[in-house]
Order: sequence, then C-alpha cells, then structure tokens
Amino acid sequence: MRIELENLKGISNLEFDIPNSGLWLLTGLNGSGKTSLLAALYRIRHSRAFQDHYKTTATQDKLDTFKDAKIRYKINNQEVTYSYGGKRWPPTPRINAKILSLFPYPSIYFIQANGARIEPYAEEIIPRRIYQASNEMKDFLSSVLHDNKWNDLKFVNTRRGTGSQAFLVPYRAGRETHYYSEKNFSLGELCLLKLAEKITVAENNALLLIDEVEMALHPQAQVRLLNKISQIVANKNLTVIFSTHSSTLIKNINRRKIIFISKDSQGAHITKTNVFPAQVLGEIAFDEEIKSDFIFFVEDEEAKLLLEQLCGKFEENRNAHKPMYKIVPVGGYYQVMQMLERSALIIPTHVKRHVFLDDDVRTDAIPEARTSGNRHLTDLYDRLVSSVSFLPCTPEIGVIDMLDAFHKNTDVHELIIDIYGSIVNLTNHIMLSSYQSITGDSPRKVAKKKLDSIVEYTRYSCGSDETSIRRILYRKYIDHLYSNGTASLMSLLGPVFSRS
Repeated sequence: MRIELENLKGISNLEFDIPNSGLWLLTGLNGSGKTSLLAALYRIRHSRAFQDHYKTTATQDKLDTFKDAKIRYKINNQEVTYSYGGKRWPPTPRINAKILSLFPYPSIYFIQANGARIEPYAEEIIPRRIYQASNEMKDFLSSVLHDNKWNDLKFVNTRRGTGSQAFLVPYRAGRETHYYSEKNFSLGELCLLKLAEKITVAENNALLLIDEVEMALHPQAQVRLLNKISQIVANKNLTVIFSTHSSTLIKNINRRKIIFISKDSQGAHITKTNVFPAQVLGEIAFDEEIKSDFIFFVEDEEAKLLLEQLCGKFEENRNAHKPMYKIVPVGGYYQVMQMLERSALIIPTHVKRHVFLDDDVRTDAIPEARTSGNRHLTDLYDRLVSSVSFLPCTPEIGVIDMLDAFHKNTDVHELIIDIYGSIVNLTNHIMLSSYQSITGDSPRKVAKKKLDSIVEYTRYSCGSDETSIRRILYRKYIDHLYSNGTASLMSLLGPVFSRS
C-alpha cells in the first residue's frame, strides 16, 4: 500500500509505503509534509479530507492554490490519482476510486492538537443528565496524566447536536458537588481527552492518525502516553501513525518504528525507516536539547562504551575542570561523517563536535575507498579530517584480542574479572571448544560473536546487566593498553578537549 504526494504544499514528490499494524512514529522538520501525509491517509475513509485539510482561498486565484497538486493511492497493483481541479479533487481514472475500499481499515480517525472546548449550558448540569465516562477513557487519562481525578470523569450531552459531549470532573465544595468543565482543562488535558475518545472506541484493525497531540505534555507523561497507546494497539491490532517532534518520544520508541521524512542531496523528500534516534535528533533537535561542551559522534554502542572508558581514563590524569560531553552512536562510518557535517546547522556553535571512528576505517575503509575511486567517501573525509579521530582499535576486536592473548600466554589472573564484587573466571569459558570454534567471514564478526558469548557467560555467572559487563571489559582493555603510560592517550584526546 503506497501513497504519493506531488506538488503539494512545497512537496515536489513524496512516496510513502503504509506500514503494517503497530505504533509508528512519523517525524521530520517543519514543512516536511507530515500533516499533509496524514490528511491524505485520512482521505481513504473520509471523502472531505482534502477540502478540510488542504484549504484554499476562494476569492484569489494566486493565494493558497493547489494547482498541479496530486495525491496517488496504490494497492494490489491498482492505482487512482486525485488532482486538484479548482474546487474539487476528481479521481483519475474515475472508476478506480473504488480501490480505496480495498485498504484494510474498517475506520480511520484523525486526531490533532487543538484547544477547542465544549461548554455545557448551566441548565444542562442536572444529575439525571450527567453520565459516567467509559472505564476505558478514565483508565487512559489516569494512566497517562498520573492523576486519580480522572477516575470520576463524567459528561453531559449538550444541545449542540449528536456527539457533542461536554466532559466534567466533579469536586466537593462543602456538602455540594461542583464540576470543572473543559474551560478549566489544560491544553494537554484537552488533547488527551480527544485522543482518549477516539482510541478507546476504535474498532479492531482501525487506522489512527495522531498529529502532535503530545506537544503540551510533560516528558514523563509523553512516555506514559507512548506505553498506553502501545498496549491498546496490541489489544486491538491497530495501525497508529503518530506525528511528532518530541525528542522524548523519539528516544523512547524502538528505532525500527521511526519513520523519518527527510531530504536527499537534491532536496527531494524521502522517507527513512530503521534510523537511529541520534540521526533524527541531529536534524530536528532544538538548542535546548544540547547540554554539553562537546558532542562526539561514533558508529555504534560498542564504540560509545569504549570512548566512555577512554575519556574516563583521560580525565583521571588531568587536574583541570572536566568538560561536559555526550557520545552519540549514529550508524556506519559514512553516516557518522554526514552527521558531523549536517549537525553544524542544528547544534549551537559553542558546542564542539568531533567524530571518533573505529580503527578499521583507518586501516581498511579509507584506503579501499581511495583505491576504488569512491569520491563520495574520500571527499567527505578530506573535508572533515580536522574533526575526525580514530579509536585505538575496532572495539570488539580490541577486547577479544586482549582476552585471547591472556589465554594463550596463560595469564590466568588477567582473566579473573571483578563485576561489582562478583568474581568471574573467563578462563573456564574461553577454553571451551564451542568458544574456540566460533567463526565468521570477517575478523570483526568473529570478535563480535566471541564478545557476545563472553558477556552472556558473565551475565549468567554474576547476574549483572549486559551494559555494565561490557563497560568493565572495555575499561580493562583501556587499562591494559595504556599500562606503560598514557602519553598516546593524551595525544589522542588532549587536542580534542583543548579546542576553543
């Protein structure tokens, strides 16, 4: 299932493959097309979606025009295109308009953040006309807002027509019961109320489109919102596409559930999936997200753990004030350098940016790129070389080479690891034939499998968490590497931290 937007609100072309059921986070810079895309999805079940969301000005032909705008729907090798015709959006071919019924959603809901409130008239607030809100709504609001007052949520049907329910929260004043109406609800509470109304009554397999509803919520409430929606999605097999700029939500959802609308080098809109949160935040984060003197970009979590230990060792040998820094895993080495270059537009100038690449990029990737004439990589590297350093090893290879050398040289005492008071002897595991026979098609893959095996054995032996074990192993590697002095460490990190 695919939707294509063409010449719509500054979008020359955007292709979007509709994801399977589940909770998906849609993000991108302002103007990237998130809301326009949600409106196009809404049109599958709501014939007025274009008129309601792509508003035009009737009195001026050069203002708010959608001339040449097209929205194309594709499913099961069939397609239909809706083109703006001045007042309407007729389909081409007209007979193919029926293919929208093939999309597998019994209903589609579009929930946007807005402050619209429904106020009852005074004469409508009488006991026999006040009803309890559904238990599902109460639970949703209480769980997300972490406030038991929502357990007594009520509503009245107003004279404004079918579906115009005004919600109320009762409170006691002396012996009398009074009510807070929607006039007293915050914007965040109102947004959640509207979302709760829709998601709690949504049919199984429905599609929900949520547009920045979280924007007035505290970060902790945003996380609770994410968890609550995930529960409902699983119970009802819903497809939920949640448009957001929230760094909290981006950092707290599985990265495989992030859909990132970005631009390629020619300025065309593209969608990316399975992206690292840091890559997204590097393009959309606000200045207040940056609380560091330095930001270091690395390839992955292993490189982050290794660099943490390098910096820790470095700081132990200095009396100077310790700078604040963040280490951000990005992805492959090319993506890391791209992030370094692009982040100049986002990160404040007082925050110094630097890249630490794995050592195999120095020994293998860069020389191979020069030999093969890969100008994309070499030109980027040459432009940024003053802000690029290399770790002393490829993380997994460095640790495994060290442990294997200890075993080969029968340095048994070096293979006894203290994990927060629990003593683990790695010799027992390294000598196993199952460990010694680990293979792979590259030294890095072999080292990764061996390290995973050692970490799992250690975790089973002492009960500590995986990250702590890896951190201790990398610190052991750093201490061993610089056991004869830290001059080379100072030459690696000293110039980086001395940048003004």
